[in-house]
Amino acid sequence: MAVPKKRTSVSKKRIRKNVWKMNGYCAS
Repeated sequence: MAVPKKRTSVSKKRIRKNVWKMNGYCAS
């Protein structure tokens, strides 16, 4: 992941939100 730490944290949060929507909140 050749991305700045700040961008990585934001992208991770966005990816996690997308994963949650796909897998459903019960998956957590």
